[in-house]
Amino acid sequence: MRLKLKFYSIAMMAMGFAVCTPYHLAAQYSLVVTYEEALNPELTKYLVFVKLSKVTDRVSAIYGTDKDVMWIEAPDGVFNSPFNAGWSASGMNPLFFEAMPAMVDDSYATIGLSMPASGGPEGSEDPIMVEDRGNPWTTFFKENGASRFDINTKMGGSWFTLKTSANGLVGENGLVLIAQITTSGDIRGRINAQIFPEGDGKKSTRVKFEFNGLGEHPGEIITTPN
Repeated sequence: MRLKLKFYSIAMMAMGFAVCTPYHLAAQYSLVVTYEEALNPELTKYLVFVKLSKVTDRVSAIYGTDKDVMWIEAPDGVFNSPFNAGWSASGMNPLFFEAMPAMVDDSYATIGLSMPASGGPEGSEDPIMVEDRGNPWTTFFKENGASRFDINTKMGGSWFTLKTSANGLVGENGLVLIAQITTSGDIRGRINAQIFPEGDGKKSTRVKFEFNGLGEHPGEIITTPN
């Protein structure tokens, strides 16, 4: 419990130091939703990325609170493989894909990884999560058929990486993967991200993205502090 509280304090303190940023800087950040064909032809595998502007920018956290509400909805329900019992990409071991091919379609949250950190770029660390036990969001990424989660309580919730991890930095095309969501229908929602411009936590910037389906969706700087 002490360890969880420590991580929660790190995440919430980091977001508490977010500074007000001029609205025009929002153009630097966007949410990109693409898709790949799923193994099951009745499903679509959506890949959700935060697009950054500089190679030194970092995605620190994806989060929600009662003031900065976050939600994602997949009305037809999401596919969650029983072979990844966790909420993140840390359970997506490629060694299992041949024996359990449907596992590649699993829905998961992440920051910059599509597999465990041990198989990612040097310096990668698996993301850490915090959630309100009375309003858990991880069920969306663990229960097959889950259709929505909301992070909207005072305690809030988040998945995040520490500033020492390499996977929060931009990847190909300036994109950082934050979720894979597999469903037979559409997806939509509002996602909040904490971004460190040029990797500098003292310049911490919070951005919200509203999206409905595929495409590139512009960000909006959140100027009201938590």
